[in-house]
Amino acid sequence: MSTTLAERLVTRLATIGTRHKASRRGFLATATLAGTALAVDPWGYVTRPQSAYASVCGPGASCNDGWSAMCCSINSGRNTCPPNTYAGGWWKADRSSFCGGAARYYIDCNAKPGHHFTCRCNQSNCDHRYIACNIFRYGQCNTQVHGVTAVVCRQISCRPPWQLYPGHCGKSSATDNNTLLHSAPCLTKANTYPALKTFAPAPHILYRTRYFGPRYRLVSPNRHTECVMQPDGNLVIRNQDGIVWSTKTAGIAKGGRALLQMDGRLVILDTKGTIRWSTPNPGPLNRAWLQLRDDGKLAIYRSPTSIVWHTNTHTP
Repeated sequence: MSTTLAERLVTRLATIGTRHKASRRGFLATATLAGTALAVDPWGYVTRPQSAYASVCGPGASCNDGWSAMCCSINSGRNTCPPNTYAGGWWKADRSSFCGGAARYYIDCNAKPGHHFTCRCNQSNCDHRYIACNIFRYGQCNTQVHGVTAVVCRQISCRPPWQLYPGHCGKSSATDNNTLLHSAPCLTKANTYPALKTFAPAPHILYRTRYFGPRYRLVSPNRHTECVMQPDGNLVIRNQDGIVWSTKTAGIAKGGRALLQMDGRLVILDTKGTIRWSTPNPGPLNRAWLQLRDDGKLAIYRSPTSIVWHTNTHTP
């Protein structure tokens, strides 16, 4: 009699459980590991004689398969570029289950010029992929570093590289969905899509000559970003990462307010009306408004398609 995929999975779980001393923690660990294996490689986990641990690494994890190892496999569990390497470029895989159906990003950590790494296969876990064997560079990051060196490992992220490395990585896209299921045991946290905070509703636009005082808020239409004037005089932007931008006017503008002037500049005034901070955009503008956008930027518009100033903030 043939059995279903689900039935074979239950059999595998039961078999694994009998190999070790029974405990609640052991059972939960086994179930978690098997669940991860099922998510990454369900057919392979059930039909091939391999452990759930090995299945977690996904396809193309064997030595000489040609892919580069995950950085967390060789960098003491840290999903970052190791010392003497730098982000040299990136690509993505679309519709990743690791990232809640969004794109998953793979950042190549290349060896810094003048630093040598021995080409070898990783043996620290089931991620037996190459270390420093692929001489290659996509090149969207750190273009000031010239030349092509070995890819030491791959940093994995659900957040775009231009947000992880603002000012260092560009948005020119490359896609390789063959890497969609590549993983490693140490990537559990790295693959978790950032939980977005949802703020209480509030206006998202401030018009010229309007101001807001302590605790007045702007909230993006999708409610994942908030701009608030704090009682200490600091105008801040918050999202799921906490405060991601501020005017740094705490204390010197205590009890003050933010104002969008007639000339289109956003200024922070103290209680005496003295300007303590200002955007640099020159005036006069015939019309202007301040808007907190869904992408996390606080921007000054002079027309629906023309932005004269914005913060370098991102949500998520």
